[in-house]
Amino acid sequence: MKWVKTLLIMIIFILVILFSLQNREEVVLRFGLYPIQDRIWEVPKLPLFLIILCSVFLGVLIGGIGDLYQRFQLKKALRQNEKMIEKLSREVETLRSSGMEQPSFLKREG
Repeated sequence: MKWVKTLLIMIIFILVILFSLQNREEVVLRFGLYPIQDRIWEVPKLPLFLIILCSVFLGVLIGGIGDLYQRFQLKKALRQNEKMIEKLSREVETLRSSGMEQPSFLKREG
C-alpha cells in the first residue's frame, strides 16, 4: 500500500512541475476596492504558477486547521460521552447490587 501512496505523490509532483513550466508568465496582483483607486496594494510581478500554488497551499492549510478544530470538538464530545457511560454503568451496578429488582417491560410474562 505504501508504494501506491509513493506513486500517487510522484504523479502529483510531476503534474505540478508540468503546470509550473506551462504557466511561467509574470502577473501583478492588485488588492483594493475598485472605486477607491488611491488605496491599492500591489504584489510585485510573480509567476502565475507561484500565485496559484500558494493559493492552493493556503486553502489546504486553512482546511486542515478547520479539520483539526472539528477533530478536537469530536474528541471532547467522545470523552464526555465515555464519562456518561461510565457513570451510568456504575449506577446500574449499584442498583443491581442493592437488590432492587425492577420488573422489566422487555421480558415476556408467561
